[in-house]
Amino acid sequence: MTALSEFLSAEIDAGSFPGGSALVGTSEGVLEEAIAGRACVGPEPEREDVAPETLFDLASLTKPLCSAALLAADAGLPLDTLPGKFLHEWKKTRFEGITLERLLTHTSGLEAWFPMYVRGEGVAAYRRTLGEIEPVAAPGERVIYSDLNFLLVTEMLESVFTAPLERVFAESVAAPAGSAARFLPERSLPTAATERDDRFERVMVEVRGLSYGRFREGVVKGEVHDGNAFRRGGVSGHAGLFATARDVWALARVWLDPARREWTDDRTAGLAEARGLGWQGRRGAGSAIPEMSDASFGHTGFTGTSVWVDPERDRVLVLLTNRIHPEVREIPFNEVRQRFHRLAIEAFP
Repeated sequence: MTALSEFLSAEIDAGSFPGGSALVGTSEGVLEEAIAGRACVGPEPEREDVAPETLFDLASLTKPLCSAALLAADAGLPLDTLPGKFLHEWKKTRFEGITLERLLTHTSGLEAWFPMYVRGEGVAAYRRTLGEIEPVAAPGERVIYSDLNFLLVTEMLESVFTAPLERVFAESVAAPAGSAARFLPERSLPTAATERDDRFERVMVEVRGLSYGRFREGVVKGEVHDGNAFRRGGVSGHAGLFATARDVWALARVWLDPARREWTDDRTAGLAEARGLGWQGRRGAGSAIPEMSDASFGHTGFTGTSVWVDPERDRVLVLLTNRIHPEVREIPFNEVRQRFHRLAIEAFP
């Protein structure tokens, strides 16, 4: 067995996740790739092993790999652009100081999460709701990691490109990178299953004293797990991408280009954690390890995914799992990611 195969097998035996895919690559190629375990544990849907072509729900890896990538490629949006340029509701005074850069660095002051769909599903309803959201902190005051930031970025991107996000991503990011990452995977494609019955978000909605009557029943498979992305139509700049580890490597390795350093450098010095434009820096990141260089950057996803890029080592580390299948369990998953990163660095110095 290879180092990555042994890692995956050990974590599966420990109950960290049912199945996964791990990859170590460089700017030039893949050094090692491994798969193991179950994409679906069965019996409903039937049991299915992870295969090389199995697509994983990337969750929040969508933020840097889609939204930031589109902006860095050819969106032509200055970082001081105000959302009010595209959303009439955001011209109100309570949104002053919230720029595109604030959204990308999670320093806008918007709250950590809100179930948009309780006020209406779909793109038009989401636009209205985004205009009603109240900030909970002043812009630049602190880092509040929030999907709402990238829901706004989604609206800005679709306005600029005058096209659906999934089409622009496919044409402007995935195709040039040679990646088959995609939104809305076809039903015929093998995908890793996630949670049963939307249980996690059901509880989050109830805790807020809200109600919603259209939660999914059964195991989520072939659809984005994130409720806000799913009920927007399955496509958003904060979640919705599906990919293999090799697809993620293809998207991530372009960020090793020194010309993109302004996007990955720490823009939140003095705050609790390092944030670049769509990316997270090593400082304050729970999944990072000291062995990574100061220039390292990455991102994690709720479904059990992560990608970290180290320019000084010319390394891309990708871990994709279905750790929330068939249910969300409270385990210290960042420790799993740390073990993977440490192994990858030791095995491929």
